[in-house]
Amino acid sequence: MRVYPLSHCPQAARFCFMAVAAALVAGCVSENSAALERAQRQNLTSETALNAQIMYDRGREQRCSRDPSRWEC
Repeated sequence: MRVYPLSHCPQAARFCFMAVAAALVAGCVSENSAALERAQRQNLTSETALNAQIMYDRGREQRCSRDPSRWEC
């Protein structure tokens, strides 16, 4: 059996290159999309915590304006 280098068959070389490139890109895309999803979840968590703090501060301000003798004022 005779083995030919890929340079003798440019179509096979192109196909092999495209297959390897597609596999590498697919791995990068899945890693990047997982990292992006993780970052989005962290951002949402941080934003939710900030909104909760703002709501608490506004509520405390309203309670204190109604009754300045409250323990939290």
